Amino acid sequence: MSIQSYAEGIKYEVIDSNSAVEVILSEIKRMTHLVEGLLYLSLLDAIEENYNYSSLNLNDLLNSYLQRMSLLAQNKNINIAINISSNTIIVNGDEEKLSRAIGNILSNCIRYAVRVVMIQLKTTDNNIVSISISDDGPGFKDYELANIFERFYNVKNGNFGLGLSISKNIIEKLNGKISAKNSASGALFVIELPIKNGSVTKLK
Repeated sequence: MSIQSYAEGIKYEVIDSNSAVEVILSEIKRMTHLVEGLLYLSLLDAIEENYNYSSLNLNDLLNSYLQRMSLLAQNKNINIAINISSNTIIVNGDEEKLSRAIGNILSNCIRYAVRVVMIQLKTTDNNIVSISISDDGPGFKDYELANIFERFYNVKNGNFGLGLSISKNIIEKLNGKISAKNSASGALFVIELPIKNGSVTKLK
């Protein structure tokens, strides 16, 4: 409706074309992200969707993705603090999909953070690795937590309510768990994944 209104405004010369074009381009970008998210969800739901499993060095995967996200964080004056074990942690998963799942959570925290996003990686005694991603933003309302991973559930200042749903879908298909809660300083997401064959190697 927004695109149509501004396009008609240009056609009938009732609004400034330059400002109208900016709005139209912005709305097209939003629609593109929405369609891409819907298509990706439909692929994840499809029985024939393939997961390309391999042994993933979770430390390297996180560090690589953090490098790609650093510019976004800098543009928002957000500092990403990292507390990653020096041990090499191996999980069995699909690199592209796991990167997307973690990236969706990280992007969400950067969007709401005031100054800092914290990422922690640690293992438990039952061969589970826990990835905690938190921010120092306003956190969740109590009524939001029950629906935060539902499709199209959109919190204040959110996008389309698809990113967190995609993350949940991927993590669960990788035999993991994902949860969200409020910490003492803001929102906290926790991703738990099984370690491949209990594989945790100490670096020399």
